Amino acid sequence: MKLENELWDYALALYGRDGVENACLALQDAGLSINRVLCCLWLGQQAGRQLRLSDLAAADSWQQAVTQPLRAVRYRVRGYKLESDDYQPCYSALRKAELACEQVELALMSEMAHALPSAGAGVKLALENLACYLNACTLKDDQTVRTALTTVVAACFDRVPDAELNRLFTALKTKDV
Repeated sequence: MKLENELWDYALALYGRDGVENACLALQDAGLSINRVLCCLWLGQQAGRQLRLSDLAAADSWQQAVTQPLRAVRYRVRGYKLESDDYQPCYSALRKAELACEQVELALMSEMAHALPSAGAGVKLALENLACYLNACTLKDDQTVRTALTTVVAACFDRVPDAELNRLFTALKTKDV
């Protein structure tokens, strides 16, 4: 497994663009995996690969067993940190460890990408991959989710046809909350 890879570089570059970090965090708050969203876009835009959700099994396992529990601990420590700055070193270390876990997760996804079927790279494939992921998720379809998805997608492509975005939004499953 290569920790430094094209997907990692893509994720860092995209995450650093204006508005993308906040949009990704809004998607995470809505129940989506930022790494899955970024991987879907990278597969379609850069790698020209069609996503098969079953190929995310190793990354899913890592995320559930390691990344999510560590994030939960970091969130708990964040609460303590609000009460006292003495918790800042612990919080910072957990944040750094969580980023390292996410890098492993992206490396696992990058590794599996080579086994995926080739397709023509571009906005259509990227949004098909993203729709495939969204179809597997249950989240509230609201304006916050739509705006965040639009922000992230717009950061990838110069122009995204409204029809393509609307097709993506139909992949959102709604639930009562």
